[in-house]
Amino acid sequence: MSVFEPKLRWEAEVIEYVQFNEPSRLAFNVPLLGPQFLPPTYLHVHKHPGEGVIKPVVQYLKPLNIIHPFYFRHLAQCPRCSSTDDTVWEGWTSTGARELHGLYCEELALGTQLCCNICKESAKDTSMNGTHQSQCEATEGDIKQSYCFATTSAAFWKSWEH
Repeated sequence: MSVFEPKLRWEAEVIEYVQFNEPSRLAFNVPLLGPQFLPPTYLHVHKHPGEGVIKPVVQYLKPLNIIHPFYFRHLAQCPRCSSTDDTVWEGWTSTGARELHGLYCEELALGTQLCCNICKESAKDTSMNGTHQSQCEATEGDIKQSYCFATTSAAFWKSWEH
């Protein structure tokens, strides 16, 4: 997990924008940005009110891709049972943004958790037999026993065609 303050501030500002716009319709005075957010350039920093002092730290920020229902409603499908009826979005991933290799540059991806209530109920039934271990963010090998998936995990994307 990163402790680089400008990166954390950048991610927090993007999250604030997405949460502000969570309803499915935007007001006319709110610009539609994302799902890929590009960090501010020197020109952006210079033109915004304030000191206008340009710091090289801006160059260390990476583009941030948001995997959130505001942008990707069609992803609300359980990767385990393929259910679309009883899956819910449950907030942001607890581990923060994930670093990945983009086509042209290094990028970040920040997702939400998708939980399947059908798989949750079947996990409860299995746990009564003593064979299920409860966990929330599935790793690649744990898809058979999980009911919550981070939209940035390999387990979530395993069943999707690239």
